Amino acid sequence: MRLVRQLVHGFLVGLAGLLPGLCGSTLLVLFGIYRPLTAALAHPFADIQGNLRRFGPFFLAAGVGVLIGSRALAATFARHETATLFLFMGFMLGILPDLFHQARRTGGHPAGWLAFATLFLLCLGLAAVQDRLVPRGEPLAGHWGIWLAAGAGIGLGSIVPGASVAFLLIYFGIYQPLLDGVARLDPRILGPVVLGAAAAILLFARAAHWLFEKAEGAATRGVLGLVAGSLALVYPGWPAGRAGWVCLGLLAGGFALSALLNRLAPPAEPTA
Repeated sequence: MRLVRQLVHGFLVGLAGLLPGLCGSTLLVLFGIYRPLTAALAHPFADIQGNLRRFGPFFLAAGVGVLIGSRALAATFARHETATLFLFMGFMLGILPDLFHQARRTGGHPAGWLAFATLFLLCLGLAAVQDRLVPRGEPLAGHWGIWLAAGAGIGLGSIVPGASVAFLLIYFGIYQPLLDGVARLDPRILGPVVLGAAAAILLFARAAHWLFEKAEGAATRGVLGLVAGSLALVYPGWPAGRAGWVCLGLLAGGFALSALLNRLAPPAEPTA
């Protein structure tokens, strides 16, 4: 039964890792394994065999979830980009009340709100350098640096609760190519993405574990700023007519599902 639970949890976390607002770290918190997992990743060589037994099936299932989810998302996003964006925005809006409540509950020095302002303004300021960072009108498959950075962002989003970076990938125009590349197992995309994600997880898991243990208030406010800024970046404009009502329904549905998942999440987790 424990193995089945690991496989199910891993599959769902892998699938959610591709969805803005329903990032894998949010489900890790919901399933009660976020802090045990980040604690293990913070000290990966302390008990290698024990960690492999405890989390090996989880990571295998997460990989399967990513592969299966990327195929469905690639087709959906290509055909219904605007509608899908409103669903994603609903997911992100659904976590804002909980993040704001958590930021106030954790307290800390008021200067911690500088983390919110910094990340929020950083998201907005990216518009000035967007075309310089991502070459427009060129095939992206061979740009290893772009995919390494994308993988690192995904890795960071997987260990920082609520910090989905998928909206940034959408903004820079690499979300659809990423989904397509993962779905067809393109090594030019999949290779650097996996390397970037693994490196970010191993390098920053200890920092994330420490940050949410010692400076949870500032960390949560920073995530709140990232989420709010990401929403402003990808808003596609409100469609007219029937499409507008469909988008409104998707926005509301995404908000309700995301808010429900965050309400179900336990307030704290054991580190052991």
